[in-house]
Amino acid sequence: MTFTLASRHVVLEVSSTPTVEEGWLVVEGSRIASAGRGPVPDDAPRVIDLGDRLIAPALVNAHTHCALSMLRGGLGGAAAGNVVEDLFYRIERQLRPEDVRALARMGAWESLLSGVGLVWDHYFFGEALAAGLADTGIAAVVAPTIQDVGGPSLDAEGRDRSDRELAATETIALSGMPRVFAAVGPHATDTVSPALWRRAADLAERLGLPLHAHLAQSVEEVQRARERHDTTPFGLLEREGVLERVRGVFAHALFVDDAELSRLGPGHALVACPYSQLVFGFPARVDRWEASGARWVVATDCAASNDSMALRKELRFLAGLRTVGASFTSAYDAFLRGQGDAESVAATRREAYAAFEATATPAELYTRITSVPGALHPHVRAGVLAPGAIASVVVYDLDHPSFWPATDPIAGLVMGDVDAAIHAMWVAGRAVGERGDFHRSIVRSETYRAHRAEAKARLSELRARAGL
Repeated sequence: MTFTLASRHVVLEVSSTPTVEEGWLVVEGSRIASAGRGPVPDDAPRVIDLGDRLIAPALVNAHTHCALSMLRGGLGGAAAGNVVEDLFYRIERQLRPEDVRALARMGAWESLLSGVGLVWDHYFFGEALAAGLADTGIAAVVAPTIQDVGGPSLDAEGRDRSDRELAATETIALSGMPRVFAAVGPHATDTVSPALWRRAADLAERLGLPLHAHLAQSVEEVQRARERHDTTPFGLLEREGVLERVRGVFAHALFVDDAELSRLGPGHALVACPYSQLVFGFPARVDRWEASGARWVVATDCAASNDSMALRKELRFLAGLRTVGASFTSAYDAFLRGQGDAESVAATRREAYAAFEATATPAELYTRITSVPGALHPHVRAGVLAPGAIASVVVYDLDHPSFWPATDPIAGLVMGDVDAAIHAMWVAGRAVGERGDFHRSIVRSETYRAHRAEAKARLSELRARAGL
């Protein structure tokens, strides 16, 4: 199918800076064939004139576990310890492929409803995961989780999943599944042996795929790296040659120091998941990432540790890091004890603001969920309205109260609660929902209701098997 989208408000990138101006784009199949500024050409095919509505690239969520939406709101006391090990592993040991397919759909639907067109998902039973995401129409980079040391590396029947998941990775990569791409998914340095890291790198190198993994996400991971390998998690990957051989997308990196950041290299990217990190650890210092020259992006992680798949919420949190540090300084402590002055507190605020200012402007933050993560996979370009990119587009109603008065649409896309203003969406050239009735048309559709019913039934059975 070939068609043209046109509007007086289109998000385009000039020298990596998003701007809004009159423009158009031609979609052929799943890709954008051409795009330009100004009035739509006279010979443009099947023009859909969107008037004053805003045409923007669909968002890219660079680290998700869509199936883990099943544990939303269920952390309880687990958040005080290691959430992944104390809760997630318990239920993941009982997973079956059909569970993953059904549960992943729910996280995918939630993502679509917030304007996300591409997720980088990392989870078990990769082929079932890929099928579940594809069922909803979302585009996905699927990294089947591999583990052979600790974690739920054995399934309910006691079988090691790593060989199966490596095979699933290759199947996904070579299947030609529309809208689904592959990445290699070692879990973390404390759940993957050096030998399996090397096998993962071999596969990634052979197929031209990136690695998608967790790196230095907990104090336990750091301690185990020291005890088992006499190095840090980052040092282990360096020593095994993983960082030299293939590109990586590494989530969290809470315990990667400045010297290691300086050695990361431009082929890799770090992923900050602010609200999720608040639950299982603490927010990453993206200002230090930026100062080191590291490439970094923003993602949600899973709704089990976040309660939301909304990327814009993450950006608002990062913007707040400019000032929140002042609340925990010695200057403010002194003021609260009646031993300091307000001027000293204000000075610490100004210092914190300056440290984070380069990472927290709306235009800069916007690229962290669009064009920057959209360039991480060698086989797909997303997050931009440019020739050759995947044709994933969101149309927003600028007259919606959440955008009003729409004097700076880019700031609205970052700081506003504008999901409710979504008018229409296309993912890889295919319409999602109905134009003008986007949200309601999805949640009232027979497909969504059938997916929700199956997920509910399977979750009930899964929780019973896990004793929850």
